[in-house]
Amino acid sequence: MSEELELRLEVQPGIVKVEGLRGSGPAPAVQGGHETAAVAQEAAPSVLTLEVSPWPAARKQAILLELAARPGELYELLQGQLSARLAGLGLLPDGAELASAAYEPGSGAAERAELQKLLKQRLAEEPLLALSLRGLDKEELLAGVFGLWAGPGSAEEDEAKPDASGALAAELARLERKGPAVSSGEWLAEAAAEGSLHQPGPLFHEIAARPFPVSPVVAEPAEDWASLLPQTPKVAEGLALIMREVAEAAARRAAGLKKM
Repeated sequence: MSEELELRLEVQPGIVKVEGLRGSGPAPAVQGGHETAAVAQEAAPSVLTLEVSPWPAARKQAILLELAARPGELYELLQGQLSARLAGLGLLPDGAELASAAYEPGSGAAERAELQKLLKQRLAEEPLLALSLRGLDKEELLAGVFGLWAGPGSAEEDEAKPDASGALAAELARLERKGPAVSSGEWLAEAAAEGSLHQPGPLFHEIAARPFPVSPVVAEPAEDWASLLPQTPKVAEGLALIMREVAEAAARRAAGLKKM
């Protein structure tokens, strides 16, 4: 009993070569009165060669924009799922393209139709192969989408931005007047050669220790605590006393840390 065709694909941009292999199962044979098992023989493969027009750069850019705007569809594509949107953009070979396929002599009409059907089914199940056939392989696909995600924005957004060429030219002229910049590596090498790598910079000497005041001056509370706590007598005096004691406790703690 005949088996289903097994496809072997060789995909290049613009051309796919398909070999359809159909094996015959083992059948008993009689030789000299003894029944032996015949070795399974593989029939000659049916070969289909299909040439399609690779997508031009503008078409591939449009596909990349579609996928960059829909990360979910991109994820499904990488997982081997073909979305209806991408299929509608003409990814799979159409009827006219399939009808133009070339076959090796001896292929019957039924076998040709089966090869066409299985090829289209295989490309739908592995859409990355279909993209490679259209001239957009996986590496170019990911590089294009990631480049769009990392880009500055759409053309409309770029047109809306003010032209910064004048400011950029002025900044470059100012930097040129200052002379070439010295890299950090050159600076470290020169400092090490002079033996001054361990020396602090001039701003280090401007650092001075300021002692914590023994009796800090605490400002009187400016808020109207009397209206906030009308039932509490002398609320302002109590708050000032708390603030003063906290400041004196902090001063004592700072003095103790200084002795350590």
